[in-house]
Amino acid sequence: MSAPRIAGVLFDLGDTLLVEEPGKHLWEMTLTPVAHALDLLRWLRPRARIGVVSNTVGSGDAEVWQVLEGAALRPYVDAIVTSRDFGAAKPDPAIFREAARRLDLALQATCMVGDRLDTDVAGALAAGIPGIWLRHAHGRMVDGIAASHTITDLSQLRDWIDPRLAEAGVL
Repeated sequence: MSAPRIAGVLFDLGDTLLVEEPGKHLWEMTLTPVAHALDLLRWLRPRARIGVVSNTVGSGDAEVWQVLEGAALRPYVDAIVTSRDFGAAKPDPAIFREAARRLDLALQATCMVGDRLDTDVAGALAAGIPGIWLRHAHGRMVDGIAASHTITDLSQLRDWIDPRLAEAGVL
């Protein structure tokens, strides 16, 4: 029996969907989407459910929804899970299971896209789903963690995910 097709994509927030400003909290940052984030989400939205899984300290679900609204990304996101409100952080597989539950999808029908091997990719792999690494110039390799796929720009995700998307009518 083959693995389920992808019907949901989970994204990290900082430096994956939004440009992160080191040393600042979400509410202090200029809300600038990462290059190609908006185009990717517009393309992906009719094809899959979209979730955000974010390790947060001072911000919870409500604050992240506000940030997504301010960055014009809110219309494309179906669910979010923040570590502050959920009580577990990446790489704990529980936060990925919760994101799939909030998307009303089987965990195995999702994948995770993030900029950190140690949290985003390692957590996805521990949860049994593909972990796609958005490797920035400052991205660090981590011994023992191999991403399912590596991209250097969000525009590259479409080529990887398109053939893996669930058949029409799943959503």
